[in-house]
Amino acid sequence: MKYRTILFLLCLSLTAHAQWRILPEDYDISQEDIARARQLIDTPLVEPVVFPNPNAGAQWFPTAGLGLFMHWGIHSVEGVQPSWNMIKGFRYAGRNPHNRKTYYAMARKFKPEGYHPARYLKACKEAGFTYAVLTARHHDGYALWPSKYGIGTKQYLNGRDLIREYVDACRRTGLRVGIYYSPRDWHYPGQMRDEEFVEKTRKKQFPITDSIQNRKDYVKFLGYVMAQLEELLTNYGKIDLLWLDGMGWRGIQEENTEKIYAWIRSLQPDIVINDRWANLVDPDNPDGTSVSIGDFTTPFECAIPTYLPYKWWEYEDLWTSGGGWEYDKKGKFRSMGWFFKSLTAARSLGGNFLVNIGPDKDGNMHPNFYHMMDSLTTWMIYGKESVVGTQMTPGPELASVPLTSRGQDTLYAHILPNSKSQVSIKAGRKPKEVTLLRTLKSLPFIYREGYLHFSVPKQQRTKMDDVTRIVF
Repeated sequence: MKYRTILFLLCLSLTAHAQWRILPEDYDISQEDIARARQLIDTPLVEPVVFPNPNAGAQWFPTAGLGLFMHWGIHSVEGVQPSWNMIKGFRYAGRNPHNRKTYYAMARKFKPEGYHPARYLKACKEAGFTYAVLTARHHDGYALWPSKYGIGTKQYLNGRDLIREYVDACRRTGLRVGIYYSPRDWHYPGQMRDEEFVEKTRKKQFPITDSIQNRKDYVKFLGYVMAQLEELLTNYGKIDLLWLDGMGWRGIQEENTEKIYAWIRSLQPDIVINDRWANLVDPDNPDGTSVSIGDFTTPFECAIPTYLPYKWWEYEDLWTSGGGWEYDKKGKFRSMGWFFKSLTAARSLGGNFLVNIGPDKDGNMHPNFYHMMDSLTTWMIYGKESVVGTQMTPGPELASVPLTSRGQDTLYAHILPNSKSQVSIKAGRKPKEVTLLRTLKSLPFIYREGYLHFSVPKQQRTKMDDVTRIVF
């Protein structure tokens, strides 16, 4: 009878974790963690934080060119929008909307036995990608590593460390390591009200009945977030990039961004951090006034860049056409023409292009992913020099096509599939040579009154970026 009781209680515990049910003990952080958060809030900065990060180890970012974004987690089981799928009526929730119970039930089916990230990261490296960013934890709170606090692989995968496998694969393939972490945790006790899981009432202002207790709750929550960040930033060696996505607590004006960034740099001095700790620019509702604080800014989410926003910046978009950040079961990718339009728009203005492709529940990419990587790899054989390690040269101001540059004497003209054959560039000086990189053959050109004119013959046009190199 005794053993039956123990077995029953064990099953009950496992069932509780398998369904949507917040267990407060999962979030009981130590007094030391709470004290550290309180100290961070109360201690003024000795000096302002310098942005972008001036350390030599951070200077790779502005010329990185191309990064892989991977939204992966329990939502990948059914290929639904991460976290937002729980918000009833939310425009990005996509197909098969879930309530919290059915969403978190996917954790039982998230068993990535075929997870071998080196395979697809190697394909990315060969295709010209220089860094990767994986969602270590999205707003749903599910951690892809066995965190001491919260929910994640500790409860569901016997403590398997999916972040360790990802970081090791990045290093083996030569990609810089980026980690996405959402300070928001919709599974945390008291973080979200029921009304906030409904689009119509999500932004409703609720009165704070006890401001003193609410402040204490915020400090504890900050301590929890810092504890998880410390795990990510101290257990895996050098982390090159941290992609944050919105801290917030009801009734609290977040004013600790620079302090948090200073603390993060104390753990990882060369790290590059985006501008979304305090969610000052809400990626899901960008209207209104805002201030960007970070090493790089992220104003162009799913929107082609049209201006230079900041010294260092990044443009994020979806390569699959399913409508969200989730895994696309159909494997329908947007065209290579779209890809090159996006990449060259970012690079011509000095930004990086972070393109999202979500793995499936097993951690594998759709077979079509490898077809796209093969096409890109072929192009990179001759075209990589025009987008990776290059500098800003805004095409709209100087040319009829996007431009990038390398040094003082080399321009690259990016002739996209929908571009006209005739290219005009306000060069200001006569070039020595214009070369079609794919064939390495010289193109005839006319230079008159400061303008360079040339065209790529119709029979030599492709559905890719027919990039030309112009040497002065």
